[in-house]
Amino acid sequence: MIASHAHNKHAPRADIARWLLLCLCFATLLIPALSWAQLPSTKPKEFSPVVPDFNALAADWWTQWPEATQEQKTQWLADVESAWQTWSNNLPEEAQLDDRVKRVNQRIAGIRKTWEKSESLKSVQILPDVEFPAKPTVLQWAESDAAVARGQQRFLGLQLEKNQLDDGVALSLSRVRERVMVLRDTNRNDPKFLSATLNVFLAQITHIQALEEQLLLKNQLAAWDEELTFARTELERMLKQLQYSAEVAEKLAAARTEEKTNLQELARERSDSQHLIFESSDAAVTLEQQIKMLVFSVEALENRLQIRKQELLQAINSVLAPGGEDENLSIDKDLVENAEKAQANLSRQLNVRQRQIVAWVGEDTEGMRKWWRQFEKIDSALGRTNDLIDDVKRYETAQLYVYQRQQGWWKTLGERFVHQLQEIRTGWRNLANYKLFAISEQAITLKDIAQMALVIIGAWACSRLLNIILRRMVHKSRTTEQSAYTLWRILNYCIVLITFIIILTMVGLDTSKLTLIAGALSVGIGFGMQAIFSNFISGIILLFEQPLRVGDLVELESGVFGRIRDINVRSTRITTRDNVDILVPNSEFVTGRVTNHTLEDPVRRIHVMFGVAYGTDPEQVREAAMAAAERVPVTFTNWQRKTEVWLTGFGDSALDFKLVVWVNSNAVSSLGDLNALYNIELLREFDERGIEIPFPQRDLHVRSWGEGAPLPPAPADGASPEAGGVRKPLERRGSAGAEDWPDAPDDGASSGGESGGDGDAPTGH
Repeated sequence: MIASHAHNKHAPRADIARWLLLCLCFATLLIPALSWAQLPSTKPKEFSPVVPDFNALAADWWTQWPEATQEQKTQWLADVESAWQTWSNNLPEEAQLDDRVKRVNQRIAGIRKTWEKSESLKSVQILPDVEFPAKPTVLQWAESDAAVARGQQRFLGLQLEKNQLDDGVALSLSRVRERVMVLRDTNRNDPKFLSATLNVFLAQITHIQALEEQLLLKNQLAAWDEELTFARTELERMLKQLQYSAEVAEKLAAARTEEKTNLQELARERSDSQHLIFESSDAAVTLEQQIKMLVFSVEALENRLQIRKQELLQAINSVLAPGGEDENLSIDKDLVENAEKAQANLSRQLNVRQRQIVAWVGEDTEGMRKWWRQFEKIDSALGRTNDLIDDVKRYETAQLYVYQRQQGWWKTLGERFVHQLQEIRTGWRNLANYKLFAISEQAITLKDIAQMALVIIGAWACSRLLNIILRRMVHKSRTTEQSAYTLWRILNYCIVLITFIIILTMVGLDTSKLTLIAGALSVGIGFGMQAIFSNFISGIILLFEQPLRVGDLVELESGVFGRIRDINVRSTRITTRDNVDILVPNSEFVTGRVTNHTLEDPVRRIHVMFGVAYGTDPEQVREAAMAAAERVPVTFTNWQRKTEVWLTGFGDSALDFKLVVWVNSNAVSSLGDLNALYNIELLREFDERGIEIPFPQRDLHVRSWGEGAPLPPAPADGASPEAGGVRKPLERRGSAGAEDWPDAPDDGASSGGESGGDGDAPTGH
């Protein structure tokens, strides 16, 4: 029992192990099967180089060149060269193709030279003079950092060279396409066909050489990038392992003292040159001393930056001293910014002096060479200054890193925050100085665009502020609304003009040349802008003369009737009683006839015509009309202007009256048609008083003459006409006289009026 129980206990474990073994075997067999199933789809495409057939040269035989390996390219080029030599040796001598054949051979040789250069560069060390000692001093780290910085400059030069070569590759490809199009358009029997074929092959070989040079630079840049990445890593490792050195401290102190002495000497020489400028009246001597002062300024800037570098290195060495007190960071927040500004200022001065020398020396080659050597010296010094500024920035970052490792994170928190702000500020400044485009050789950067936007926003804010101030003055009754509106419009035009001139100055346009622009505008005004300029001048006349003001109720000769809302540069906006805005050119108000209902007095008189039936008492009518006028809220009455009712005539069916009433025109647009208001009140008052409003009446007298028409025959079998056939339509003939019925008997029946059709209808009155 015990053995059987133990066997049953271990049976499930054996089953699980057996199933795991089966799954493992199945997976071992399945994975190779899946791999074999995927092999056909992952088979690489075989490389098959194409040797051009020069009798029918293809345009794309070379397109697989970038994907080929170096061995494949070597064999391919040998095959292409063999085919080329066979074809070129059979070219006719009279075709004058020797020069292009020679150039093709040079291109093929140039491709092989590129390969040789690529192989030789693999054995050349990129940074041969750089050493990264295990426990370096500050000076050793500075030497290694300077070597890496020189390598970075070389790397940037290679990047620039590659960008230029990329443009050359695109240009060579476009040249290949152009030559192929010429070959396709040339007939095979044309004598120029050989020349076109040779031009296409020359362009293709030139493009292949450009591709190889591009690949060479690409590989070279990759190697440089890898080496510089390793060098930066080693520099960071050296910063972590820096060692204090008393000897280095003495060297740095001596070098700093020497630089300060040189700086004082430069200041003395610069002062002497400045005195010579004022003492001498010779233009050549003056210009020479000015250039010397420029040299002294550049050298002084170099010395200051060198002193700053030595201060930073000395501070780093001091903080590494064992057992010493905590050193404060050597911080000069404004030095780098001031140095960059000074460098830019010196570059501008150099450009000015160069233009002066060109204008003064003229065609004198020897004199130009003399001055240009000094200019090259200054330009080289400015380049060194730029490198020194970058060195100072790196040294400040290194100082902050070392201080943080030696003294802790919290003690350098403020300095690191300031350093980060400076880096952000430098990044924003570089972005702001990015050149977008140029206008008249003046570079337009993002900073210029932002400044223009700020000027426009400032002008808009000034305009809005003036509008708010003038509205408050109107609200406090210190000025009239029309005066405030006119003043705001004039000041707004001035702000726009000043903003336009400022923007023109910012983009580098010489404002002294605005006379030329004014001349061009006068020609444009004379031709295409005459109407626009006429409307602009008319708008200014309206603002100054003020025959029309905002809020006036006007009626134009064209029939436009409404209230003025705005007087703009080109047009005036009028709102009608239907709340429709109409833009009317300003010239229409100056040259056309305009009725201003509210020029001086908004009260005007209107005439409302109405009529009553004959027999109505005129006095009762007058009282009713006066009562109706009083009910209208816009009616205006005083001792001078009173409502009147006039009997103006005797009509055909009514007595014609006219209600003459004074109204306030300022209520016209909001209340609608005034005649409608008074007509409604007149109708209501007449209904209450029982006064009849007549409608046209006429008495019609009908006269008949002649004999009557014969009666129609009676229907057969006594059938009614309705039950019989279809009745013929009557033909209208108008009035009938006796001459229309010559045979009709005169039985005393009247036969006038309107008769029926053909005499089969009875007549009557």
